[in-house]
Amino acid sequence: MDKKTMAALALILPGMVAFLFFNIYPIVYSIYIAFTNAKLGNFPIQAPNAEPLRFVGIENFKWALSDSKFRSAFLWTWVFVLTSVSLKVFAGIFLSVLYNSKYVKGKALYRALLIIPWALPLLFSVMVWRFMFDPVVGPINIILRDLGWSNPPDWMTNITWGFVSLNIIEVWLAYPFMMTVITSALQSVPDTLVEAAIIDGANYWQRLTRVVIPIVSKPIAFATILTSAASFQYFLVPFLYNGNLFEDRFLLLYGYRKAFGSALPEYGKAAAVLLIATIVLAVYMFVNMRITRLQEGAGA
Repeated sequence: MDKKTMAALALILPGMVAFLFFNIYPIVYSIYIAFTNAKLGNFPIQAPNAEPLRFVGIENFKWALSDSKFRSAFLWTWVFVLTSVSLKVFAGIFLSVLYNSKYVKGKALYRALLIIPWALPLLFSVMVWRFMFDPVVGPINIILRDLGWSNPPDWMTNITWGFVSLNIIEVWLAYPFMMTVITSALQSVPDTLVEAAIIDGANYWQRLTRVVIPIVSKPIAFATILTSAASFQYFLVPFLYNGNLFEDRFLLLYGYRKAFGSALPEYGKAAAVLLIATIVLAVYMFVNMRITRLQEGAGA
């Protein structure tokens, strides 16, 4: 082995070791836990009178699939993906089209203002929204009362209105990403195609839906798939907003509560729940990438 090869290995090995230890090892260890009866008392340290840690095969997965709260969390997670992604895509397209309009002045200022959610820490944003939706002193309900709504929604403890509030928060957090991707795509649309549509007599809506959006459909699909994966992994926002209310509405939050939010944490079952979520998400991403052919290039 020559000196160049040894020098290259000396530079690469620390990064490889760190990657294996901090990324691959936790994943493999979590998969192992999912096939055991790990719980408080036998994991990570064996207590004297606790059931010993043992391999249980697919029992944790059978339990998860038969558990009503797991099925509820799985269903409502996909409902949230459907509602939040639809709103995010609509907001992204609307703001991008508005931003690209030749009649809009001061675009640099508007763009700086529109990406503020990216610049703010997530914890700060959620806490501000939590205050905004407070049923007693929150500005949203105060405005609704001033408008004549005598009994405005309880955004914090009513599951339906809480679900609506999470959709609003998610749109606020994610629209800068959607707007950035779609705006970049819209700026690549040839002016000649739009001018040709105008000559053919197409109105603004027809030009937008039949000329512009079809051309940028791949970048929109790319952004949609990425943001839908993020919505499927929704955890920190409902946890900070009101974790008890949404425990059986979001899959990752349900798995977390199974491990850390009960009197007797069951780590094996929690790991099984999260492993199922990972597999479902991987299959979802693979199928969508194949259907949209994004592997050929988002801008192709």
